[in-house]
Amino acid sequence: MKLRSEQGTAVVEFAVILPFLLVVIFGIVEFGFIFYNKAMLTNASREGARRAIVYQVDSDGNRIVPGAEVENAVTRQLYSDFPTNNELRLVTFGTDALTIDPDSSDGDIATTQGAYVTVRVDFDYNFLLIPSFIPGIPGNITLSGITTMRAE
Repeated sequence: MKLRSEQGTAVVEFAVILPFLLVVIFGIVEFGFIFYNKAMLTNASREGARRAIVYQVDSDGNRIVPGAEVENAVTRQLYSDFPTNNELRLVTFGTDALTIDPDSSDGDIATTQGAYVTVRVDFDYNFLLIPSFIPGIPGNITLSGITTMRAE
């Protein structure tokens, strides 16, 4: 038998617990987005590195890979391939800050057989809710996908 003074206790307890429960749920969702984006960046850097290790020869007989081809391989992996919908496959909340660095300063990647080629893809991920709930956490983090492969 419930006493009259105990009515509504469950509602009050739920109201106290609800904010903590929501932070945990949103944290799980947020980190799921981060892990998904990290996997996409790693896969994209692998595709770029695969393209970078297959060489071409220039007029002087040097082995080169055009840096633009590496960037195109990464971009094809990260963007949807629907003809009318060229959207980034990464989960974003805000502006898209994507950087692709195939280790080339002059646009070409010069490789010798057996040399290592590194492709790095950086993405600034903007948090959706976590900084709103927990003060002191920055509003974004940089996620990186880095792949190093040996040239053929």
